[in-house]
Amino acid sequence: MLSFQAELQKFDKRGEKTGCTYIVVTSEQIEKLNPGTKKSFRVKGKIDFFKFARAALMPMGEVDFILPINA
Repeated sequence: MLSFQAELQKFDKRGEKTGCTYIVVTSEQIEKLNPGTKKSFRVKGKIDFFKFARAALMPMGEVDFILPINA
């Protein structure tokens, strides 16, 4: 299991993503979760005390991924 702290972020003006809340998952963290992947994959975990399952980590840019968060 991978544990880390992250700050919630929001997209500014970005088409359909405008206002969406997300967490950035760095390439180093992705290598620990799913080495060598460059495409979206599902994860389960916990944010604070809220458990989630089957959430999609999606590639963002060249190296990082994002985990969208429902408000």
